Amino acid sequence: MDRSMSLTWLISRIIVYTVTWWVLTKGAGDSWPVGIPAVLAAIYIDFNLFRPENTGWSLGGLIAFVLFFLKSSVYSGIDVVRRVYDPRLPLDPAMVEYPLRLTSSAARNLFICTVSLLPGTLSTAIEGHKLVIHALDVGRPVVHELNIIENRVAAVFKHPVLINNFKTGESKK
Repeated sequence: MDRSMSLTWLISRIIVYTVTWWVLTKGAGDSWPVGIPAVLAAIYIDFNLFRPENTGWSLGGLIAFVLFFLKSSVYSGIDVVRRVYDPRLPLDPAMVEYPLRLTSSAARNLFICTVSLLPGTLSTAIEGHKLVIHALDVGRPVVHELNIIENRVAAVFKHPVLINNFKTGESKK
């Protein structure tokens, strides 16, 4: 990481975490003796967990991703509620292995968190280049849905994803 990128990264994190603290405390000036160490700790944790990379991102990809996420959250939530309240309880839970194609750590983190946030799926482990997911119903096209999410995340980070390299995930009961 070059010097200008690291300075930009540091300044952006200081601004984001400082504003976040200010909003959470409703601008209380007497909160800064705790806020300054909290902001510094957040920057330290951010740097160590999510190393800044020299990757770009796409505003259009981000907007499309947010809209996709909101739509998927609503549809998935409705599907989960329908399944839970159906007297037949149409669930077929299983663990699904999904081959990860994203190589950027930031892109992988967003993909894994997105999978966990969407109703009906939960990221449980990373085994090498595979993500293990708990799915409520493997009768659904879970792997196809994961492929769509991964492609949306790839668009956010301008990440080259080999569409033809996609393999079908395996489920474990």
